[in-house]
Amino acid sequence: MSRRFFSLLLPIALLSAAAVCAADLPGAWRSWRYSRLIDSPHSGVLNYLNIGPELFAHSENHLADLRIVDDLGAEIAYDSRSAATPPLPRPLAATLRENSFVPGQFTQVVVDLGDHADFHNSIRLQTPESDFINWVEVAASDDARTWRIVKARAPISRFRKENLEGNQTIHYSENNARYLRLRISEPAQQFPVTAAEVFPSSSAGQEPLAATNSTPLTALLSPDTTSPPSRTQWTVDLGSDRIPVAQLDFTSDQPEFYRAVRISNSPDGKEWQVVAGGEIYRFKAGVKLEESLRVHFPELWGPRYWRVEILNGNDAPITSARMSLAMTRHFLLFHPQEHRIYRLLYGNARVSTPQYDFARTLHIGPNEVLYQPGFGLEELTANYADPRPFTERHPALLWIALGIAVLLLAYSALRALRAPPAPLS
Repeated sequence: MSRRFFSLLLPIALLSAAAVCAADLPGAWRSWRYSRLIDSPHSGVLNYLNIGPELFAHSENHLADLRIVDDLGAEIAYDSRSAATPPLPRPLAATLRENSFVPGQFTQVVVDLGDHADFHNSIRLQTPESDFINWVEVAASDDARTWRIVKARAPISRFRKENLEGNQTIHYSENNARYLRLRISEPAQQFPVTAAEVFPSSSAGQEPLAATNSTPLTALLSPDTTSPPSRTQWTVDLGSDRIPVAQLDFTSDQPEFYRAVRISNSPDGKEWQVVAGGEIYRFKAGVKLEESLRVHFPELWGPRYWRVEILNGNDAPITSARMSLAMTRHFLLFHPQEHRIYRLLYGNARVSTPQYDFARTLHIGPNEVLYQPGFGLEELTANYADPRPFTERHPALLWIALGIAVLLLAYSALRALRAPPAPLS
């Protein structure tokens, strides 16, 4: 075939592809720019849709524009949820019974939770210290005489000189002992502890959708080749400023380390702002391997450029370090009807989050069976009607009108200057 034939065939192929990826919407929904067919929903059970990063890129106002409609144009109620890590529950009543120092060894703190303590599994220390990394042993007792180790070795830290709050929460084996004893390794001087908060065991994860709480945004990435020795650095372009980030995952083959992590973002890849931080570690406590290679932080929406730094200090960079970004898992829950075809609509900046009774009345049992339909390809709305006012859709007209007004004023002023003065009477 000749090159001329291919040049004629290409526009036809492009027009055909555009026709396949466009759909007419009912009149009430023409102001939504994009839609996706919901593939084979199951009636009679609760359905859920995973909202991935490809959909965030074209949605508006943090998913406020999402709508589910059927083939008759009827709006279907849904409940929007996310698998964000729940905050720590309200702390239990606790009293500091001892705050002492054994020179050359450790600071010892004993916390009393009172009679009939609830089951607990984490404690957060309050300290005025600004920059530190210390190891803590946690033991539990019912009588403050016989102790059992519930966490042999755990780190606490703070890096305020790097604008990082670090971590002062220690997780340990669940128990309902009245007393907790903490030994903070600091041989040179007493480590200051002003208060301690003990938290009841979490009940999160009972719903079937809570099993996986994140969606990857990138593959595991190697560090930037321009990273300085004091930092191992990644710079990532997500391609959109509408995709939220909530988690970092790291891998390394180094057997032991403890490093602070700093997270920054930027709208242009030039000016950076520190927005979050954390720490990663791996070490052995006896024969048990302790490690945390995941950094969670509250979901951050905004700039498309992200910078992640492992702060190495005077240590050599962690070997074979790789990193990936993830977002909190978001999903929609709805009850489809038989013999109906459904679409998910999005891409309308002029609407707010819908309010449905369904979101208030829905309860998901721990053993409830849910069905996950798939999505079709994203389709442009063929009969799209821009919801913006006329002046916003045609901003050039305002400048033209302003220019005409300026010319008329100038012309009027010029005529006034050229007019002869009125004769004196």
